[in-house]
Amino acid sequence: MSKPEDSDVIPEKSKSQKKREALALQDMGTELTQLSEEQLQSISLPEKLYDAIIIAKNIRQHGGQKRQLQFIGKLMRDIDPEPIQLALKAIQRQRAIQTKKHHQIEHWRDQLLLHSSEAIAELAAEFPQLERQYIHQLVRNADQEKQQQKPPKSARKLFRYLQQLSAPSSD
Repeated sequence: MSKPEDSDVIPEKSKSQKKREALALQDMGTELTQLSEEQLQSISLPEKLYDAIIIAKNIRQHGGQKRQLQFIGKLMRDIDPEPIQLALKAIQRQRAIQTKKHHQIEHWRDQLLLHSSEAIAELAAEFPQLERQYIHQLVRNADQEKQQQKPPKSARKLFRYLQQLSAPSSD
């Protein structure tokens, strides 16, 4: 009678480990319910899981939503979660990049509204297509709106212009 080798024996998971893994899958399912439909469609999900996520997004009652999330976690136990994890991380990275870009545009706008000639020089160096006269006009109008306590229409226009300027061109 021969002994089984140690490398052939797969240790059985404890009940606590199984529960932690199930909760991790349920948490991943909860993350999936936070995504837009476009983002969900970019991830290759089984149809049953996709449908369960869409249903969960539309449930407003706490108890019903909790049961649906548990169901999503159960469905996720039958699939390989690694591709979904990778897709979620990619979406999170993209979101972080967009947030950083948004903050950079806000910073530029704020510097321009403080009449920083350095900000205009910095922008002109980064974006040669910058329309200096238009920026000066928007800054002047924003100042007048602020003094007259009007809504910041020109500051918003300035922000949108900076967004367009920093958007990758499709030339």
